[in-house]
Amino acid sequence: MIEMLIASAITMAVVGAIATIITPAQTMIRAQDDAADLHQRVRAATDTMAADLRAATAVRPYRVGAVGDDGVAGIYYRPDTIAVVGVPSAALALDADGVRTYYLKPDPETGSFELMRYDGGLSDLPMIQHVARLTCEYFGVSMPAGPDLVMLNPTQLVDGPWVEDASHRQFDEDLSRVRRVRITLRFESTAALLRRLVPDEDVVLQVAIRNVGGG
Repeated sequence: MIEMLIASAITMAVVGAIATIITPAQTMIRAQDDAADLHQRVRAATDTMAADLRAATAVRPYRVGAVGDDGVAGIYYRPDTIAVVGVPSAALALDADGVRTYYLKPDPETGSFELMRYDGGLSDLPMIQHVARLTCEYFGVSMPAGPDLVMLNPTQLVDGPWVEDASHRQFDEDLSRVRRVRITLRFESTAALLRRLVPDEDVVLQVAIRNVGGG
């Protein structure tokens, strides 16, 4: 009996020593996988949004579409929302208006946010999970016109005068001055326990709108 107790104690000590080595190693492996996943999410979001913005003819700082159109509700500015208008339908499957909206939506399962992509029709689906931040800033031609672009503050984008686009949607005329958009995104680890090993990553996109004025 004494020999069995001694053997059990030695076994437990060895197992404990192995666990103290294996557990940190497993955590590091998980952290490496999570970091790779984070970088993949960064690339997917930035490449898609930048491509749409470059191809757009206009932008709107709010949701645009048949369902939940912010303009219909009298909301013409959201700091975490951008709609690109006039994206060629050949690029990806879009609705007839060529509208795509990106915005953040709370995710109750993770306690974080999802980057949503709305096609202006019935498709409103999560694109990227664990996005902690999305902000959009707009730069346009100065008034009177000058060589440098100036930042348009939110007040300028909701004070009129109001005009209509080809789809008879009202928008602030200052939006027709926009030539460049700066988007800031913050991505976080998928697991809260890994965030001390995989820090949040901030990405800033500076995108010029190539086709502005074409629609």
